[in-house]
Amino acid sequence: MYVVLVHYTAPLAEVDALLADHSEWLAHHQDSGEFIAAGRRHPRTGGVIIARSMSRGQLDAILATDPFVVHKVAKQEVIEFQALRTIPELADYADHLTPAE
Repeated sequence: MYVVLVHYTAPLAEVDALLADHSEWLAHHQDSGEFIAAGRRHPRTGGVIIARSMSRGQLDAILATDPFVVHKVAKQEVIEFQALRTIPELADYADHLTPAE
């Protein structure tokens, strides 16, 4: 599973001009099941996306199409983690413990 921290790199007016396209992009990936949750950070310096487990290459390809990234108004920081414990409602997203390599 991944936590994607979005950091705005441009003034909010430039970010807001792309907000409708970004929201549509988020909705598409949430509808497809790739994103579990997304929202703004407080204070409004960027956002957070929770993405389900997938290959890092697949995630990077998806993130590269974010209108905020395409238009260079934000950068993304990706944190990968194993969701070994979840509430029952998120059990389908839990990762399985794999033996150490």
